[in-house]
Amino acid sequence: MNALALGLSRQMRIVSALTIREVRLRNSKHAFMQLFDLLEALFFIIGHWIIFTFLHRNLMIGDSLLLFITTGILPVLFFRTISIKAATAIEASKAVTSIPFVEAIDYSIARSVVEFLSFTLAFLGFFAMISAFDLSRYAIPYNPIAIVQFLVLITMFSFGIGLINSFLTYLFPLWKFCFAIFSRIQIFFSAVFYIPEYMPPQIKDILAYNPIMHFVALFRTAFYPTYPTHLMSMNYMLGWTFAVMMLGLALERALRNHRVH
Repeated sequence: MNALALGLSRQMRIVSALTIREVRLRNSKHAFMQLFDLLEALFFIIGHWIIFTFLHRNLMIGDSLLLFITTGILPVLFFRTISIKAATAIEASKAVTSIPFVEAIDYSIARSVVEFLSFTLAFLGFFAMISAFDLSRYAIPYNPIAIVQFLVLITMFSFGIGLINSFLTYLFPLWKFCFAIFSRIQIFFSAVFYIPEYMPPQIKDILAYNPIMHFVALFRTAFYPTYPTHLMSMNYMLGWTFAVMMLGLALERALRNHRVH
């Protein structure tokens, strides 16, 4: 137990140091450089809100189209950003793996932590702004437990996908571009702009296989008390998260051993 506690303590110190290093590197030329990615996400949300408002899109639930779009787009952007950053960190870890006790996965965790904190803080402010300007009475979550469940599961799921992508990119370099395209069109199949329960049976049964759709539903249940959850499955999300984490860690270990030999 002492050895385990010592190992965990050392691991936490390594990840903390790499996290601080990552923040300093990003802000070395311009202050708060990492906020540019978040501003891109916010412009993406506001752009879709303006388009759907101009098209007189009917509101499916709640009292704000902006909040409905935000609660749908955020999980997809969260997944896309962390999975890509976790994968690219494995590729860019040569600068830190020469340091004793530091492995590529440590750098991947550190980058994921930076993205997690940046996204969380930025969107906390965004939801607070929606509430402050009285744009929606649902902007403050009524079910914080669902928020915690969402953040834990989608972070682990995204990190696992990132590790898998790092292995696939090592084998097939073009996979990085294929996944970037896939992650962008994912927004149209994840129930971002609609509620899947209101779709025809043939379509919603197909959409139910997409795990991101379940994460979107879980996130929205924190804001909307009457959000339909007939298709959402916590067991399905847990199964996917556990599977991709185990596979990702196994592939990362295999890739590490291959590089050593």
